[in-house]
Amino acid sequence: MNIALHHFRLVDTIYKEGTLTKAAESLHLTQSALSHQLKELESELGVEVFHRQGRRLHLSEQGDRFLQSAKKILAEIKSMEEDINNFKNGQTGKLNISMQCYTAYHWLPGIIKEYKSRWPDINIHIVSDATRRPLEYLLRGELDMGIVRTQMVNTRIQYEKIFEDQLQVIMHADHPLASKRVIEIADFQDQELILASYDPSYQDTPIVEALIQAQQVKPRNLHRVHYTDATVEMVNAGLGITVMADWIIKPYLKGRNLVTRALPSIIAKRAWYAATMQQTPAIVNFLTCLKHYFAENEMLQEEEIKAVLGEAVSLA
Repeated sequence: MNIALHHFRLVDTIYKEGTLTKAAESLHLTQSALSHQLKELESELGVEVFHRQGRRLHLSEQGDRFLQSAKKILAEIKSMEEDINNFKNGQTGKLNISMQCYTAYHWLPGIIKEYKSRWPDINIHIVSDATRRPLEYLLRGELDMGIVRTQMVNTRIQYEKIFEDQLQVIMHADHPLASKRVIEIADFQDQELILASYDPSYQDTPIVEALIQAQQVKPRNLHRVHYTDATVEMVNAGLGITVMADWIIKPYLKGRNLVTRALPSIIAKRAWYAATMQQTPAIVNFLTCLKHYFAENEMLQEEEIKAVLGEAVSLA
């Protein structure tokens, strides 16, 4: 049988409206065009769909069977259209995200809470395997957004700056270097250094390691640890020192005997970007929440710095 979608809508509308005239108006058809479609359907089915009684139409037994199928099909199509529109409008769907280098996501719940308050049916999934090579995952379609420092030259990828951070040296409070305010690269000589894992083939040597190599500084041992939590616990146990971004280490300082020390000013702040390949409403909305979160976080950090400076001036 050659039955089209408009045939299902036709029978459903005629049944609801009761006459061809009203059904034609509802479907924005002429009455002759509607009558032609009905005859076309009845010819295709080989049965009469409606019995004519004056101006009114009544379903035949087979017409009622056709109507029951039409209701199910039209309801499913309506549901599908709503789902697709909700997806297109950023109301439903899934976002796969990952962050380069760090496995810490203590910042994410605040963003998700804000995001979910407005778009509750979007599921956010962290792709932890993409931490080392997020841009490759993005290009393969396995990631919707990567929060990265490294920018790959590829016209398919869009980058939008979201915040800056500052590297700090983290150590146990009893560590000999804790007496210094600023840690020089030369201070890493003969130290147990614990740094995040990275892939050399990714052409993204971390700045501290690049400076260590350039200045021919030789740590006693260089431990590479993939997980941020594990690195923090090792440092807290006095097993070495590490270098980490200020906003990453901040929540780990509470309840631990850790201190942070600055690196030389030559090591500039690092910019982080949101890398995407498409600008769907769901991605754009998440990016908005992301920038809002880090903008507020940056303001809080500035207020904390001002407070510390104020205390220093009053003590002087």
